[in-house]
Amino acid sequence: MLDIEGTTSATGFVVGELYPYARKRFGRLLTERAAEPEVRRAVGQIRAMLGEPAADAARIERALGAWLDEDRKATPLKTLQGIVWAEGFASGELVSHFYPDVLPRLREWHAAGVRLHVYSSGSVAAQRAWFGHSPEGDLRPLAGEFYDTENAGPKLVATSYEAIAADLGAVPGRVLFLSDRPGELDAARAAGWHTAGVRRPGEPYYESGMGDHPEVASFAELEIRTGTGAAPDGPVVGADEVRRAGARLAAEAARFAGFGWMRGTSGNLSVVLARDPLRLAVTASGRDKGELTEDDVVLVDGRGAAVAGTAGPVAGAGKPSAEAGLHARVVRLTGAGAVVHVHTVAAVAMGRRRPGGIVLRDLEMLKGLGVPAEGTAVRLPVIANSQDMDVLGDRLEEAREPRMPAVVVAGHGLYVWGEDLPQARHHAEVVQWLLELEVASGRE
Repeated sequence: MLDIEGTTSATGFVVGELYPYARKRFGRLLTERAAEPEVRRAVGQIRAMLGEPAADAARIERALGAWLDEDRKATPLKTLQGIVWAEGFASGELVSHFYPDVLPRLREWHAAGVRLHVYSSGSVAAQRAWFGHSPEGDLRPLAGEFYDTENAGPKLVATSYEAIAADLGAVPGRVLFLSDRPGELDAARAAGWHTAGVRRPGEPYYESGMGDHPEVASFAELEIRTGTGAAPDGPVVGADEVRRAGARLAAEAARFAGFGWMRGTSGNLSVVLARDPLRLAVTASGRDKGELTEDDVVLVDGRGAAVAGTAGPVAGAGKPSAEAGLHARVVRLTGAGAVVHVHTVAAVAMGRRRPGGIVLRDLEMLKGLGVPAEGTAVRLPVIANSQDMDVLGDRLEEAREPRMPAVVVAGHGLYVWGEDLPQARHHAEVVQWLLELEVASGRE
């Protein structure tokens, strides 16, 4: 469970950038959107807190400004901030901040199967906007649930943490809370959670210390072990689950084959079935992708090798492509839940035309990748091909653009990924459209 301010991100950024942004826009929000249910509810809460049932928009705005000056953790303030910030993030005026040690660790933990959630005093809307518009793109797939002082309760009381554990269906002794505020850590521990203080120089609680809680200076010092006890090479995924995944992959392959993106036996698709240890269902090698069945799938491990001991018909489904290792590498690197590899003419053509990468900007379709339609350029990397998946994986990792869930392999095709199979398909269709537009433009 992650706190945000002072833990994953700098409090100074919130106070210095986001607070002034919201302050300038509260007046307009209170007058132009007063009829919206969320705004109306927050205004009612503010009037009740002020003891002024007839307080007008100007009075509400003055109260909000005073609370900002006090850094008051008032739920209606956080609600209205969240609305304003969400608009700012969506328009591209705002981009969130994360300490450099945070995102590599979050991706590593997510890929290992650790369930990551957020509990912050900022509203859920603000939290989602924060994670959705980072300098490295949309990070919302890394987090499961978002909690704030409205849907969980105050952060300094144990009952809030008890409520969150109950909502997650989690055993309290299996939850670790990371925060920079000792009082929050005390409340979490009282609810039976494990705790660790994140003590960063320059943050408000740095000088006071973390009390008797374990503390770290960065996420790089943290190691989380899932402790599942599963045998490293054991069949942690059953044959029925693999077959169900095979049916979903077959349907997606037929769709792509219908587009002409997976002609004959070319291309492969995968979906994550388990993360600790990593297990992926991958379309079998050498099969016509337009005619796959639920049994034309192979269960592979984190190296892309077929898992021994899988029971049932899938055991004879064939062998995975050598490229299954790259699928696993992408999953470990990005935290993706599914990977699509297709051989499209546009990808190969643009790989030849733009070997240094394909820069895209000012296109409405970019919104399908979480990139603003105007004012922001994003690069689709192009990497040299290799038959060695370790070499190809190194090239992909070095060239990857965090905001772009795709990479072109020169002379080969396109790799695209997403949070799950539908999102990976959606990303593939958007990226392919962008590639076709570039081909049609004729620009070198």
